[in-house]
Amino acid sequence: MAKLQFLLFDAGLVYTLGRLVLKNVQQGAATTCYVALNPEVKGVTGEYFADSNLSKASSKGRDIDLAKKLWDFSQNLTR
Repeated sequence: MAKLQFLLFDAGLVYTLGRLVLKNVQQGAATTCYVALNPEVKGVTGEYFADSNLSKASSKGRDIDLAKKLWDFSQNLTR
């Protein structure tokens, strides 16, 4: 019984913390919808957006060698 109580407490804690720091479905989709539908960004390509704003990707996001490794890895998964 104690183990079950611990698991329920743990799940409740994770849920509560998750609600504080994670986005809901609508918030998660907002930037994608903004970029797809907003005429202000029509024709903007090759850019990174976060929270419906033009933003700068992290250093890993700009790493060409890492991008190639990811591309090659992904290709190998589909063979």
